Amino acid sequence: MSVEEVTDGIHAIQFEHVRVYVLEDVPEGKTTLIDTGFEENGEELVDTIQREFGSLDRVIITHGDHGHHGGLEHVMDAFDPELLAASNEEKLHEAIQYVPDVLFDDQDVLAGNVRVIQIPGHTPATSALLLQDRGILISGDALDGADRAGLPAGYLLPPPALFNDDHEAAEINLYDLLQYDFDAVLVFHGSNVYENPKQKLDDFLVEREWDPRP
Repeated sequence: MSVEEVTDGIHAIQFEHVRVYVLEDVPEGKTTLIDTGFEENGEELVDTIQREFGSLDRVIITHGDHGHHGGLEHVMDAFDPELLAASNEEKLHEAIQYVPDVLFDDQDVLAGNVRVIQIPGHTPATSALLLQDRGILISGDALDGADRAGLPAGYLLPPPALFNDDHEAAEINLYDLLQYDFDAVLVFHGSNVYENPKQKLDDFLVEREWDPRP
């Protein structure tokens, strides 16, 4: 496990198979955790948050995969934070014992000027989070770093078909991201992309078998 400040005020906590993110002052004066890793990561995650940040105000869960919500019980027991999750992610709601304080949908803007962009395919309501003040997109498993697939770092791919409910949808719906402006993409698997991520995503999509644009 390691902790790295990947950009000002945004910290990645890296576990063996997944990372999570801690956002300072989003919203102002609050500390936000994005996802909670696997259940076996939960105790270490709590210890890390206590050591590095002192406490926690809210948790946003991006989708219903166990590796993104498994540590939630540890976090809730330790900090009792506000919990935010997609209203239509049944896989998540069936797996957790908590009723979220905030249920969000596609295009909702959360406190801290965080826009929800849902990209169905990986799961029914996989949610990317756009920090609109900073042009930073947190992928929520809508995208991986290309090096997860053994390709060069610095590029983006959808998650492997093995992990997607509907792989074709997981690719087609990525076109929705191109209507937004972002200068960096933070992913949960593989390497983050800080140079021309939107253009790289467009270049990837235009080579696919399906292009829904006119």
